Amino acid sequence: MRRLGIFAIALTLAALLQTAACFAGGLEIVNSYPHDGGTGLQPVNCAVKLYFNQDVSAQKNIEANRACFEILGPERKAQPIQVYYDPKDTSMVLVALENVLESDSEYTLVISGEFEATSGDTLENDVTLSFRTRNQKTDTSISMVMMAVMFVGIIFFSSRQMKKQTQKNERESGKERVNPYKESKKTGKSVESIVEKTERERRKKEEARKRALQRSAQEDEEEEEEEDNGNKKVKGPRPISAGGSTYKSGKKAKAEAKAKAEAARAAAARAAGTTKPKNKSGKAKSKKK
Repeated sequence: MRRLGIFAIALTLAALLQTAACFAGGLEIVNSYPHDGGTGLQPVNCAVKLYFNQDVSAQKNIEANRACFEILGPERKAQPIQVYYDPKDTSMVLVALENVLESDSEYTLVISGEFEATSGDTLENDVTLSFRTRNQKTDTSISMVMMAVMFVGIIFFSSRQMKKQTQKNERESGKERVNPYKESKKTGKSVESIVEKTERERRKKEEARKRALQRSAQEDEEEEEEEDNGNKKVKGPRPISAGGSTYKSGKKAKAEAKAKAEAARAAAARAAGTTKPKNKSGKAKSKKK
């Protein structure tokens, strides 16, 4: 029993010591944005976030604590500010500047030691945080350089695309240009031979193109033409073979066979030296008598 009593007293003393240690630290700023000595803060809509180690959102302290913040600009000139509290994060205070700050300039936030937390603890000593705004001239110069690079890139790629399209059109039309000097250096042939070869190929392509156009025009003339009333007509009668058919009717086959037989007999007669049969009749036979 005696040992248990001593153990309970020891635990109580340890708990009391830890509680005393917690309250001995008092109110402190544990974090901030920007940090002390920070740079690159935007001059527009600038604000400083302060994070404390205790609840500082008590309504009874807000009015008194408002006077505990001050931001000094160049030449130690006080800047107009507004102080805001976050109901979701009771340990955070936002100090916002109302005006646009000067570019590439240093500003200092001063928090009075009288700033009081909900628990009644105060900072006791003044706290200062310094920060520097961005150099807008440098930002503008960088932006202008980036815009110039982008503009040059757009022109370059547009010109390249147009050149490729022109070369494609020339190839399709048979008018592709050849640099004889570049080709001569590449192949080792004379400039004259390259020019002559290029001209021959050009003429050949041009003739092929003209023939294709003529064939196309001829086919168009032979195709059916549609009148305004919706009926169709053709230039003239066309055999069924013109449509690709190889069918022959019985009469046509007999006529072709007869024509071939007559043509064979006529050819045999011509080879024999006469175009009439041996048994003559009529006037020719009576003359011989």
